[in-house]
Amino acid sequence: MDSRIVVIGLAAAALFAVTACGAIEGTPSPNAGAGTEPSTSTGTTSATTGTTSAGAPAALHDADPCGLVTEEDVERAVGALDGEPRRNDLGTARSCEYEVDKRLLVVDVRTNVGLAGVNATGPVTDQTIGGHRVKSWVSQGGTCFFVLGVTESSRVDITLQPKTGGVECEPAKRLADVVEPKLP
Repeated sequence: MDSRIVVIGLAAAALFAVTACGAIEGTPSPNAGAGTEPSTSTGTTSATTGTTSAGAPAALHDADPCGLVTEEDVERAVGALDGEPRRNDLGTARSCEYEVDKRLLVVDVRTNVGLAGVNATGPVTDQTIGGHRVKSWVSQGGTCFFVLGVTESSRVDITLQPKTGGVECEPAKRLADVVEPKLP
């Protein structure tokens, strides 16, 4: 391979990294929060950084669905992961999928529809988790849904498919409890 192409490629990658990270403040830390207890911060918003003091995005459109929970959070709430989380955007939802003990767990970030747009397939329970309104239900197939409203036009959906022949909503509820303080 021509060494000029390699040099140009490396220079372009370095320029991209500097440009992409130019607005990020703080010290990077790999696996930040891994093995630590959840923050008890109040989650107030910082006007200078655009994030909350709990590290949450100031607006949901800034949220990465795979960044709302750590792999350790998922394992504590739901069970052992069967593989790496994978990003799988579908329609207007930015999604992160986890395979957990032969079940599918999905965290969706939706910034074009709020709780009013919920199209439930079973009786809906209205509740509050932390400071967010939540709609939850179980589909006929036993899939548990916890939908956390963020604004009138945004929400985060947590969906957990059951093992064959069962309904397991408590693990999905535990994960909703982990996600909620990280929301704007």
